[in-house]
Amino acid sequence: MKKTILLFIFILASFNFCLAQEWFTSLKVAKKLALVQDKMLFVMWENATSYPYPVLINTEKGESIVTDLFENERINKLIWDYFVPVTIYESQYAELSQQIKETRGTKYFNKFIDDSIKIMDANGNILNVNTSYETVEDLFLLIQRYALNTSFLKQELVNYSKNKNLTTAFSLASKYLDFAVFVEKDQRLEIIQLANIYFNESKSYLAKSGLKNIKGFLQNCDLQIIKEYLILNKPRKALRYLKKLDIADIDNLNLSLFSSLNYAGFKLLMNEKKAALWKSKISLVDLSKANLIINNNF
Repeated sequence: MKKTILLFIFILASFNFCLAQEWFTSLKVAKKLALVQDKMLFVMWENATSYPYPVLINTEKGESIVTDLFENERINKLIWDYFVPVTIYESQYAELSQQIKETRGTKYFNKFIDDSIKIMDANGNILNVNTSYETVEDLFLLIQRYALNTSFLKQELVNYSKNKNLTTAFSLASKYLDFAVFVEKDQRLEIIQLANIYFNESKSYLAKSGLKNIKGFLQNCDLQIIKEYLILNKPRKALRYLKKLDIADIDNLNLSLFSSLNYAGFKLLMNEKKAALWKSKISLVDLSKANLIINNNF
């Protein structure tokens, strides 16, 4: 989703005075509003809001200045315009952090427990895990990068929030991959990493799912990983993995996806002859998705 946020030179003197709007203190309520408003969550721990949090902003003169995130109603309004802000009580730490380190890894866990700004989706999964904190965060860049309109994901987000199972987790993960095709190229890896949280979660439901074709499902998950390389414009790497797979071993349910990945890989390498060999095996839906990957990488 290519979007340009209106140039938000921070005109401190031009806003009308407005009363500061309090952040949510219930993550559950904030998640519901994020679903309704198609926004991401802007999250901080309670203790982190009790002392100055420096951010970089631009003045009307085009100057960059450092100011406190919490000292100005106008900054607060800006956050509300693009996100659903929420403060998490420290008392919720044990409940929320349970199993995160084991299932998400050290990097994700450290981001979750630190005092920095966390951008989460409507299910409470962190998007900005890779952010560096060596310098003061630029509020404009943060909004430009993470103020995503999630209407494209709405149905899958709603389905997952109502009932977490293999189908809803996998559908949301797949939708996040489709979403990654539309965002700016430097944002795609983070969206893909968020998708992988849901792919991994879908696998955790396998034992209780009653799914008959487990092999086909796991194969599809492996193909989705290869698809990620194509979204990141790494066709050679994708094709190396695809070459290791024998088409005779591909489940019938995955044949169209497998073919579309080969097609997209060769198209990205501008090898039209080899790409054409796969085109007839692709469903219209998968062909459309493959062409979107191709077109958005040129």
